[in-house]
Amino acid sequence: MKYTILVLLCVPSMVFSQILTVIDGASIAIENTASISLDGLTIAPSDTYVVTGPNTVSVTNNPVEVNDNSSVNRVYELSAALSGFSGTLVFAYEEDELNGIIESDLVLETLSADGVWNSYVADIDDANNTLSYDFTGLEFTKITASSVNASLTVEEIAKNDFVKVYPNPTTDKLIIVSKNIKNTILYNINGQKVLETDRNELNVSQLPIGVYLLHTTNNQNQLSTFKIIKK
Repeated sequence: MKYTILVLLCVPSMVFSQILTVIDGASIAIENTASISLDGLTIAPSDTYVVTGPNTVSVTNNPVEVNDNSSVNRVYELSAALSGFSGTLVFAYEEDELNGIIESDLVLETLSADGVWNSYVADIDDANNTLSYDFTGLEFTKITASSVNASLTVEEIAKNDFVKVYPNPTTDKLIIVSKNIKNTILYNINGQKVLETDRNELNVSQLPIGVYLLHTTNNQNQLSTFKIIKK
């Protein structure tokens, strides 16, 4: 691992304890053959990744709450977004941090710079208490974990003034409720179109588990967008 500057503070987890500081004008480079571990968060890039300052990584044991949904009691926050990251993030947790969430239901959650939570169905290692996921071009300012059944990303029923979509999460189909639906397109998290219909139902049973974006257009060309979890 190549360091330009690194200040690592070995302190117990509390409300936003600083665990990494890169000062203004400095940087830290993580080689693609190496990784860096920050109090339970391991960053292993597929290509050399440079973190520039000023930036501070902190950790808190206060969960994130969105509507009635809550994360685990471990949340990492960056003072400036990391963007363009490709590689593996490994999120370690203690069993007493699960906040009532069933371990097999855990998903990774990242917060983008524009304040949008995104969910990822990660690999769960229940022997070592870790979640891992291989990202491509990730941007994030926070990372935590929540339940696939109570994600920070979506409400229990996705709806707006024009369209309602359910069930969400789903295992086999999506129902789109709209009086004048024109077109519905489902995209994966890489922006690739995976399904399209002009009907009020989508069969998603053959799709991989994960998070998708649903775009619906009505006869007035009004666009509605929903984040959908396929279990």
